Amino acid sequence: MNTSYERPYRPVDLNTTLTKAFPFTAMAENLMEEAEFASSGRASLTLARGDELTLVLVVMKAGTTLDEHSAPAAAVVVTLGGKIIFTSSADKIVLEQGEGVTFTGDVLHSVHASEDSVFLIVIGGKVSH
Repeated sequence: MNTSYERPYRPVDLNTTLTKAFPFTAMAENLMEEAEFASSGRASLTLARGDELTLVLVVMKAGTTLDEHSAPAAAVVVTLGGKIIFTSSADKIVLEQGEGVTFTGDVLHSVHASEDSVFLIVIGGKVSH
């Protein structure tokens, strides 16, 4: 097993002065080895959190869907690998590696992985968990 992070993982505190690099590919591979991914077809890891921003890495197996939901604030989804379909009442957007979409927190949306996929979610404002 890859050692890009260990559970329990503590998100980087963005309310302090720092610089932090993330090995996204290795972290995504690690997430795909977790039991949660094997059972549900998806897994995520909150990488960093602060008053202004939250960063989440998500992996999804081909054919899985995140059912319709809203974000707690404006957000950006950036596809790092695979292909996902971002669907809202107004749009159906296919996102492949290197592509992204931005939306406000009040937009109900779902995400479907048409291929095994890895993406980042960057959420404005603090997300409480």
